[in-house]
Amino acid sequence: MTNKIISMRSYGTALQHARIGTATFLALLTLGFGLGTLDIQAKPALNTIDLIPTVTSVTLQDGQLVASGNVTAFIKGKTFTRTFSGVPINISLAPNQAVTTCPILDLQLGPITVDLLGLVVETSPICLEITAHQGGGLLGDLLCSIAHLLQTGVSLNDILAGLSTSGDLQNLLTGLTDLLNGALGNLSQAILTAISLVGAQHTCAILHLELGPLDLTLLGLEVVLDDCANGPVVVDITGQTGRGKLLGNLLCELLGGGLISIGSTLQGILNQILALLNN
Repeated sequence: MTNKIISMRSYGTALQHARIGTATFLALLTLGFGLGTLDIQAKPALNTIDLIPTVTSVTLQDGQLVASGNVTAFIKGKTFTRTFSGVPINISLAPNQAVTTCPILDLQLGPITVDLLGLVVETSPICLEITAHQGGGLLGDLLCSIAHLLQTGVSLNDILAGLSTSGDLQNLLTGLTDLLNGALGNLSQAILTAISLVGAQHTCAILHLELGPLDLTLLGLEVVLDDCANGPVVVDITGQTGRGKLLGNLLCELLGGGLISIGSTLQGILNQILALLNN
């Protein structure tokens, strides 16, 4: 099969006259129709795209920590939201422990897949190697206690059950939510390293972006962000076209005009899509 970028009709005219292409115009006309489970609400007329997953809650379900969240776009006065849920979270002792007051923990968030108006986002597993310090704050103290208990052979399930009994579980869940969002926020600077052209089944291309590993300070904790294998966190974005696929149509137009280049950041690409929306 010959790989080829999908060409959008009237794209050249769009660039010359600051108008969007035919497919995108049709998508604008059909906003609010055929969008599946997208939640649409009235909002002020401000175009924004929050394609980086936001964790809205971490909960304990049948002994397993899981994350739920969403991605959103505010377009032409409406909010479009796509949710994800049941993404597993695991806490374990990190290998190759250094000599520290608190044992080092590995916090692993499973892959996330979500489709926002034709932009399909897939992340690799995301790991946070966490060094906490006793007395460094409530979350740090909780994680330090968990690390010590894991080191003595207590299972994570038993630890979480104990926290539930003591009333500290909600503090942990809230802290983990904030910690994950602090880490995920860095994905806006993921770098585009490859573009795979598809040109079939309403898909124009897959963008491959990478970030890290990074050394961060989040909520007073020392954190190393990677893909759970000492490599970069990966974000793949697939551009899909068609009715109700407004953002996918716009991405494919940019790709068709050669306006997205290797080395672009995720935020930079989103800014280019917003520029077309605002024309």
